[in-house]
Formats: sequence, C-alpha cells, structure tokens
Amino acid sequence: MNAKRLFVTAILGSFLASIVPLPALAATKTSVQRLRAMQHQLDVLKHKYDVQERQIKRLERLVLRAHGHLAVAKAKPTAPAQPAPAPAVARAAAPAPASQPVAAAPPAPAASSLGKPAPQTSSEKSIYEQQNALFHHGITLTPGIAYTYADNRFFTLNGFLALGAIFLGNVNVSRQENSLVIPSLTANYGATNRLQFDMTVPYVERASLYSSVGAQNSSALASEKRFFAGGLGDISTGFYYQLRQPRLDSPSVILNMHLAVPTGRSPYGVKIVQDPANSSLSYPTRLPTGQGVYTVSAGATMIKAVDPAILFGGFNYYHSIPGHFGDISVNAGQVQPGTVAPGDAYSATFGTAFALNDRMSLTFSFQDTMVGPTRVHPNGLQWQSIAGSEINAGVLNIGTTYAINRRVSWQALLGIGLTQDAPNMTLNLRFPENY
Repeated sequence: MNAKRLFVTAILGSFLASIVPLPALAATKTSVQRLRAMQHQLDVLKHKYDVQERQIKRLERLVLRAHGHLAVAKAKPTAPAQPAPAPAVARAAAPAPASQPVAAAPPAPAASSLGKPAPQTSSEKSIYEQQNALFHHGITLTPGIAYTYADNRFFTLNGFLALGAIFLGNVNVSRQENSLVIPSLTANYGATNRLQFDMTVPYVERASLYSSVGAQNSSALASEKRFFAGGLGDISTGFYYQLRQPRLDSPSVILNMHLAVPTGRSPYGVKIVQDPANSSLSYPTRLPTGQGVYTVSAGATMIKAVDPAILFGGFNYYHSIPGHFGDISVNAGQVQPGTVAPGDAYSATFGTAFALNDRMSLTFSFQDTMVGPTRVHPNGLQWQSIAGSEINAGVLNIGTTYAINRRVSWQALLGIGLTQDAPNMTLNLRFPENY
C-alpha cells in the first residue's frame, strides 16, 4: 500500500509540475503582496489629499473674510487726510474726465465692492484718464493749448417792401470773427484711488475782426477794425470722486464739482462805439478774457468698457452767481451801476472710444450746451433779460490719444460746430504726465 501510495503521489506531483511551475506560484504570491502595497500607498495619498483640501478650503474662507474686513474698514469715515492723485466736458474728465489705464485687479466677491479691474493697455488707460475715471496717487501735470475760431455774419434790413417785392431802405451786411488761443496748465492731485483734486490756470489771447459794408455811404465799400487782447483767464478748481461699484461689471460713475473764479477781465461795462467813417460798423472798445462772475458747476460722468469699445456719457450743470458792477452800460459816456445774472447752463455729452492698439485710441463724442438768457438789474430799475443772450451750442468731437509710456500721453481733440451758436472749430491739445 505504501509503495502504491508513493507511486500515485509521484505521478500527481509530476502532473502538477507540468501544469503550474513552482516559479509561477512564487510570482503570483509576489504580485499579490505588491498590489497590497500599492493599495496601501493609494490610501495614504488619499488621506493626504483630503487633509490638503480641507486646508485649502479653510484658507479660502480666511481670505474672503479678510477682503470683507478690508471693505468695511475702507467704508468707515476717517479723519480728513492731506490731499494726495489721470479724465472731460472731461476735466475729464475729461474727459473725464477724460478719460484713463496697469495689471488687472484680482476678482473679489460682490459684497466687498473692490471696484473695477484696471484697464489693460496704455491706450485704454488714456481713455479713462480723459474721462477722469482713473486716478493716480501723486501729481499729474497737464500743459495744454486750445484754439477756437468762430465767425458770424449779420444781415440787417431797415426799410419796407413796396408792391410786395421791392425793398426800400438800407441793407447792412456785417461780419465778426473771433480767434482765441488759450495756453493752460492743469495740476491734478490724487488723495486716494477715488478722490482727485485739480486746478486749471488759463491764459487767454484773442483776436477779433469787425467789418461792415457802408464805408463812405457806399454799399460797395467795407471798413473793418481789428483788436488784440491777452491776459489771465478765469482760474477753476474742484474735485472728482468715483463712486464705489456694486459689481465688477458695473459702469464707473464719477461725480465732479468745480468753482471758476473771475480772475479774467470782465465783459461788463465794455462800451460799444460806431466807426466815424462808417455808421454801420460798431465794435467794442476792449475785449474781455473772463466771465466776470463766480461760476459753480456740478455733474456726473459714466464710463463702461464694452469690448472692443468704451462707452461714456455725462451731464453738467453750471450756475453763475450774480455780481454787482460799477458799470454795466454799453453806451459810451454813460455809467450805470447794476447787477448782472448770467443764465444757467446745462451740458450733456455722450460718445464712444476704440483702442486701435496698445498705445493709440480714437474717440467720437457729441456735446450740447444750452445757456439761459442773461438778466441785468440796473440800480433803481427792474430786472430785464438781454435779448439774444440764449445759446444752444452743439459740437461734434473727434479725438485721439497716444500713450508714449505708462506716465506720459498725448491727447488731441477736434471740435466741429453744428449749430449757429457753436464755434466753427476748436482744437485742444493736452500732454498729461504722471509723477
């Protein structure tokens, strides 16, 4: 039996060895151990990942909480600090202010109200500066020069029609031309990234031509008078304040308020005389360089980037404070003291701008200014309105900006008059530089 059992065992061992070799069995055992080791490593990595994910979420909560505390701290009123800033019609806001652009700000929750992302290119920056929608800490100096040309032709008929078609009387044709060159210097100072103070000092140089037919009582001959004047204009000062935005995609809203001081030569009390050689020609004895009264203005500007354009619009209200003068008469040889109240003015502007590349941009806008009638109150008499003193001036503006670098840019704005009261042409060149 033992011999038989040994024989059967030997046969079975030979059969199993032929089917599953011993090295294969050892390899299978090794693979199982390796799989278990890999499973253990996977479990360890999963545990580490869970721990890191909890740490990341905790840090995110801390960062959001810190943003919320920062927004609350900025919203609290603080003691007035020393003013410390660039854009206009912009001052510009100017542009504008006006009006402009710096790396994008990181996104933040709406509750923090951190404001808009900064413009990406220098050309967009210049547009925001023109509309006074991008402030700089420090000083911005803007030398500039403006040229304005306007002319008017007046036809006066003094007589009556005979037989419905024949005019009997005098026909007078007169012409008036005015050219103004106004160099100016504007200083902006940013107290914060939302508050900016500014002051503009202009110098007015003007030339006027008055001409009329009727010299020597002849309708074929004309006489003319030329006048030149120069002097300090009205200095203006004020501030721009940018409201906090509820969302990052909301438009920027900039409030402004300014005061113009009558440092220029007053236009009241200027005498109008007739040319001795031509009774049809009248002209003033001197030319003014200012408005003669204090003027307070307030308004708001909105600007929003809508790729690839930037839209902007604004409204301003101007109130001239009535002033008393020792002489308001235009008649030679007559002195009449009294009070003058220039009419209030309303100005609306809207337009769009395009960044042509990272340095140059193009701007199109329309501005309409309506001025109420001027009223005078001679001493001892009643208030009366000056006929023809109402103004409606519509101007189409075409502008361009070129950013030399992040600190210096060139701005040019061409205005084309669309109404009779508007100047024929205005050209405004500005060269802001941030310090």
